[in-house]
Amino acid sequence: MLDTTASPETGTLNWQELLAVGDVVSYRFPVSEEDGTATPKVRPCLVLDVETIAGTTYALLAYGTTSPTRANAGYEIRVRAPKALRPAGLHRPTRFVGARRLLVPLDSAGFVAGGPAGTPMLGHLDGAAFDRMNEVRARIHAERDMAADRRASRRNGRGRSRAPRPFVVEHRHPRRITRNKEAS
Repeated sequence: MLDTTASPETGTLNWQELLAVGDVVSYRFPVSEEDGTATPKVRPCLVLDVETIAGTTYALLAYGTTSPTRANAGYEIRVRAPKALRPAGLHRPTRFVGARRLLVPLDSAGFVAGGPAGTPMLGHLDGAAFDRMNEVRARIHAERDMAADRRASRRNGRGRSRAPRPFVVEHRHPRRITRNKEAS
């Protein structure tokens, strides 16, 4: 199902090198639970991006839940069809909430081995779910680019396109008290 390579040093699977956009991983996503438990629950998370920053590789994860609510509907990716669940490594219909994202290094202790190969990788999206994920990713990237442009324009002083105010000089005369000579 998954092409895997073994690391020559340890003989174990090097899943970090294989991780790609669209993979479903097992991760302890830190979100406050209703039952008040302090330990984050292990849940399936969708890899929205894999990027290297300053020599460290990070994965942008979307929160996965089996709750059928309508919250965060604009950024959700639903995996419901039985034929889509199996390749994704899911047992129940799941929705990934793109509005709840977390950027984590691949060596994070939050990843939990639960996949078929003894790695955090559970499976991979395909078909309509993969297409929907790309739509959500495009929206997230566009919003990120627009925010970066706004920040850059503010830094460069181009924030508002109004004409500069004219330079005004005010001449002030101190109040002079004059005495009425007739009253004295």
